Amino acid sequence: MIAVTTVHKAPEDVVRLAKERAAALGLPYRARLATFEAMEADGAAGFLVYGRQSPALWSGGHEHTFHTGTARLRLLAMERGGTDRLCSLLPAGTRTVLDCTFGEGKDSLVLSWYLGEKGRVTALEKSAALWEIGSWGLSHFTDRDGRVTEALRRITLRRADFHDVLRDAPRGAWDVVYFDTMFRRPVKREENNREAFREGACYDRLTEEILRAAARAARLRVIVKERPFAEIFRCGLFQEVHRRRGQTTAYGVIDAGKETP
Repeated sequence: MIAVTTVHKAPEDVVRLAKERAAALGLPYRARLATFEAMEADGAAGFLVYGRQSPALWSGGHEHTFHTGTARLRLLAMERGGTDRLCSLLPAGTRTVLDCTFGEGKDSLVLSWYLGEKGRVTALEKSAALWEIGSWGLSHFTDRDGRVTEALRRITLRRADFHDVLRDAPRGAWDVVYFDTMFRRPVKREENNREAFREGACYDRLTEEILRAAARAARLRVIVKERPFAEIFRCGLFQEVHRRRGQTTAYGVIDAGKETP
């Protein structure tokens, strides 16, 4: 369970905001004590913390806030003439992308930057805490590079379960549908220091049924990021799985209209 609280000795307006956001998000509110450790006694696994700045997710001594992180490095590489593994898989004519698993927002940012002003990225996030942090970042975070800030502002983030969205989506609603679900076996868990983020994340598994729904909703292609050995890649729907020697992740591709009946 994630609960909502405030920074230590928060002013009354911040307390009021935290209570309002807790009610809106459907999360319990907890009055702030001197330490988070003292607040964990009621069973909360983490806290969505409000102050004057970005909301933050705290869990077990770790903190997650909105940041561009490795996405910034990927953009820099493309600016210097390099290619991005994900963007290189977008078919010609791609203008709209549904990112079913927003998470930290890095892929959504890279896709939005790559597509430019004529492109649109719609992202989904099921976790209330991660949706709240992401929404703040997309509307408030300002990068030193104005083009990055503009790419953030072009992203539309919905608090939604991709199962529901894809089930009800009309055929060909987006050019590309993309998944990067949380890995059960994390990549470099200790080095990446993402424990607070992992506590707030959702762990939905991909199934053949949801991939078929995604293939109906995609006009051009479905792209799935997973570990190279992921079982889902053996389901028979993928035309290609792009693996690279030494890489800890792979990308599977389902071209719309070509999935196995």
